[in-house]
Amino acid sequence: MSGPLHDEMSTALTDLRAQQDRITETLAQLGSVEATSTSEDRLLQATVDGQGRLTGLKFTGRRWRDLAPKELAAKLVEVVNRAQDQAAQQTASLMSGLMPPGLDAERLRDLGGTDLDALFESAVEDLAAGRWTR
Repeated sequence: MSGPLHDEMSTALTDLRAQQDRITETLAQLGSVEATSTSEDRLLQATVDGQGRLTGLKFTGRRWRDLAPKELAAKLVEVVNRAQDQAAQQTASLMSGLMPPGLDAERLRDLGGTDLDALFESAVEDLAAGRWTR
């Protein structure tokens, strides 16, 4: 079997296998994403994983014990949020290598984050309108 259709199918299969390799590699890297943030006064340190889940919390010294509960809580929220933002940026950076041209993390948020139906429909519309090129 040879000819233009065979060549196109062979090329498509090669591209698909390469994409599968990129996805596998990216998924392995996503599993190791971790971000740590420290409060400005170095009293607290929070670590989160690639999904933003808190995996570590460290209190340094004893000065944190003198803080009012509301102040301590505010510092905790701030340092955890900062670590989550850092992890989200790392994750988005890794995933950007898998995105088609013109589709970035901000566009995904506009589409509803993980709404795959909306993502697919938008991709089909973009493809039909010629906004994606090889």
